[in-house]
Amino acid sequence: MPTVGLEVEDSILNGKKCSIWDLGGQKRFKFMWKDFLRGAGLAVIICDSTEENVTKTKELYDRFERSIGMKIIAIANKQDLPNALPAQVVQSKLGGLKTYGMSAIRPELRQRMKEILEYEIATY
Repeated sequence: MPTVGLEVEDSILNGKKCSIWDLGGQKRFKFMWKDFLRGAGLAVIICDSTEENVTKTKELYDRFERSIGMKIIAIANKQDLPNALPAQVVQSKLGGLKTYGMSAIRPELRQRMKEILEYEIATY
């Protein structure tokens, strides 16, 4: 389900309580992003693995990358679709931003996503 506005969820990663903020990707909410990201340890940009969406994600990344001062990774979502760009291609198009492939609709990958977040937070 697409996020409309903002969703916040408390979780345990690496044995520590953390808050996960899901900031909707709609243009009308972009003005809030910088304020919400201030003080965060890790930003995860999630994009559909299509040429069009990766281009939009690159513009977003370029806009915020220098101003938020935190570790940033990308998730190339919807890898299950037939025309999805592979995660390595998405990473290259994002200028080398560390990118993981994912399919959010596959419940068996939820543990993998948790492991990715724990690893990236631990190596911050």
